Amino acid sequence: MQPWKRVLVFLLLNIIVSATVTLAVLWIWELTHPALPLGADLPSKTELAQVGDTTVSSPAPLTVTPAILMDEYIVREGDTLGEIADKYKVSVETLLKANGLKDPNAISVGMAIYIPITPEPAPQSPAQVTPSPIGATPTLVPGAQPPSAVINSVIGIGDLAAERVFITRVGSGVLLLKDWRLTDEDGNVFIFPELALYEDGAINVWTTTGTATPVDLYWGLATPLWRSGETATLLNERGEVVSTYTVP
Repeated sequence: MQPWKRVLVFLLLNIIVSATVTLAVLWIWELTHPALPLGADLPSKTELAQVGDTTVSSPAPLTVTPAILMDEYIVREGDTLGEIADKYKVSVETLLKANGLKDPNAISVGMAIYIPITPEPAPQSPAQVTPSPIGATPTLVPGAQPPSAVINSVIGIGDLAAERVFITRVGSGVLLLKDWRLTDEDGNVFIFPELALYEDGAINVWTTTGTATPVDLYWGLATPLWRSGETATLLNERGEVVSTYTVP
């Protein structure tokens, strides 16, 4: 056989083998990946996210929980915790928990009692920020006080179970407390987690351990922290002093 004929036969064999392999692959693909009928719905995002027996889930969106509002009542001569609870239409158990008390009779004249209250719907009034173009940062109305916080009081000094710093919101807008710090004069530092305080909101920083909530944070110490005459200092995320309070 002449050389050019051998080459031609070789090329024809290669073409036949390639075509056979291609057809076989297409046939297997059709068996394992049937086409959707005309007009059929496309798979949902959840179905597309399923790989074997494992479902790929998107991370839950981050949410900011508004702080529970607190009202303050100063105990007067003859007051009982039950009467205070009736006045504010809350239970005695609610007042005991909010104030770190175990005994409803353990109140005295001049003592501050904090009452969780349900905020009323905000009135329909002009917004406290001026309109801004899309993508721009809103600015406060001239004269409005920027959001901040103040140390309102230090409660339960010397009693680990009741000792806490009560911090309240001032100004307009939402206040983000992430990386803010609360310090004492001995170098103890509490760093705030990611938390937002809304207008009229408040937060307790307890000395002891516990489970954090939108209104209660815990330092995690084993002994009482505060003493009379000591100054508590609140600093923002830039290390600037925002508020100080001297324990009576």
